[in-house]
Amino acid sequence: MTRHILIVALSLLLCACTKKEPPVASASDMSAVRANLAFTCMHQADHLPPLDPQADSLFRYARYLEKKDGPKDFNDVARYYRIAAEHDHYKANQNLQSLISQGLVDSPNAPTEVVDLGMKLVKQGIPSGYYDIGHYLETGYGLKQDAEGALHYFRKAADLGNPEAQFHVGDLLLPNDKAPDIARKMLACAADQGFGQAAILLGVDQKTGGLYPDAARTFQKGVSAGDTMSASFLRDGFKGPSQSNQLDYLDLPNDPERSRRYDLIGKFLDANDGRSPKVPDIDRIVPLPPAKLPPWDGTFQWQKEQDAAKPAQKPSDELVNEMAKARHLDPATGLPLERPLRDPQEHRST
Repeated sequence: MTRHILIVALSLLLCACTKKEPPVASASDMSAVRANLAFTCMHQADHLPPLDPQADSLFRYARYLEKKDGPKDFNDVARYYRIAAEHDHYKANQNLQSLISQGLVDSPNAPTEVVDLGMKLVKQGIPSGYYDIGHYLETGYGLKQDAEGALHYFRKAADLGNPEAQFHVGDLLLPNDKAPDIARKMLACAADQGFGQAAILLGVDQKTGGLYPDAARTFQKGVSAGDTMSASFLRDGFKGPSQSNQLDYLDLPNDPERSRRYDLIGKFLDANDGRSPKVPDIDRIVPLPPAKLPPWDGTFQWQKEQDAAKPAQKPSDELVNEMAKARHLDPATGLPLERPLRDPQEHRST
């Protein structure tokens, strides 16, 4: 029932696209995101620098502490992330922003610290930093609320390859009275990078437009990215519904075994909800026709990798102290030993 409600909502949203209004942007604000409608697909990985190995060891241990079962000391997690982030570890920076903004970590000024982290990524040229600052401008978190300024940052992030931004801007431009062709390019680019939300939105758009083979391929990318709804579309599509069944029809053959496998994949993804499961081996489990269906033992590559993963090694106190000292940080918290705080409502422009 929940799936059908979600699918109907998506379909109605796409069918009524000429009436759709962007959630935060007025018509005049849309000029910010339309400033350069030409879009060339870029992948975020092409803009990411190599990570410092020592900073990465702190990041990996912090992530292990954050994800392991049982009680968690998020302040301990944060000190490792903070030190790693000050050594330009963008993944630690992103995880730290999330913990602080959720109120899980003690901070002398949470909005200020979070925005400073986002601006640090911008200065490094990390695409996600532009997306983060766009989000804070959009919501007014730590910065003066500015919808048009947010769109500038979102568009910059999308052009640099950030899949979240490509999805966000693509969603804004998808209505027929905006720039749907550019939107589809952005959504396709994000889906190719493994962003499941982009795959499901693009797939439903293609399905609504009668582009069934394209929709099936896009949903397959969504399944690979761990999107449960994409798996349910393909599960029901391979039940061979009639064309009058607009909800499930994908112009696919009736194939009970393929349908069964997508059903099992969906259950696997649901069972691991919250752990960011993926199905990178989707084409070895259930390839789309005309490929023949191979044997499958019911296992998943992602689960095997999780089971084989060893706990991250705790960095030595000497290393933590050395890295903290190099950036004038308190090794006990990861915070600066002396930190002049800026005005949290200071507006920063591109």
